[in-house]
Amino acid sequence: MAEERDAAAEAFVAELRTEVLWVQWQHNVSVGDSDAAALIERSNALCRDVCPPMLVELNGMVSLTRSALHGFATALNIAAMAIVGPSAVDRTLADFFARVHNPPYPTRYFECPAEALAWLTGHPYGP
Repeated sequence: MAEERDAAAEAFVAELRTEVLWVQWQHNVSVGDSDAAALIERSNALCRDVCPPMLVELNGMVSLTRSALHGFATALNIAAMAIVGPSAVDRTLADFFARVHNPPYPTRYFECPAEALAWLTGHPYGP
């Protein structure tokens, strides 16, 4: 179990950068339940006293489990989520997450991190 948890922790890097929780998934990763749990745990540890916006770089993500998506929609303590990825698959994953899992925070898709960061830091979140 500990080895599985260590492997999940290696699937992404998460850090607080100037009041934005920045998540970078490893390239071409398939996200499972343990990966999602590790990200939620890491997010909660980094942001105990704040509810920051989150920028997520998919980096050619291959797939996510349904329960991972559900966890992201229900267990993250964030103000908004900007999902970044240049491919059609990235856009599809982002759209599916927003429409099917209906997170309680605003969620938008962007092709580049600069646009996503501008949305997260530049004005109140909206559709």
